[in-house]
Amino acid sequence: MAYFSNGSEGMIFDYQCGRCKHGLSPCPIAYVQITYNYDACNIPVAREILEVLVKDHGTCTMFEMCKSDFEIDTNQLDLFT
Repeated sequence: MAYFSNGSEGMIFDYQCGRCKHGLSPCPIAYVQITYNYDACNIPVAREILEVLVKDHGTCTMFEMCKSDFEIDTNQLDLFT
């Protein structure tokens, strides 16, 4: 379970969310991570569930598993250059 005590600790997760094409709408993984992380810290089952979704170092499991489907096509970002 990733716990970020400050903004710089969550940079990997934030970077992946920013690269995810589903990041433009509410992502259930990001929502659960942000909303329930602090409360789940002392509940073993909740901790295990969050660990499946977001690894300790901040990697989103779904983003890594489906990177080719989820990641924004960087060529589309340069349409006007």
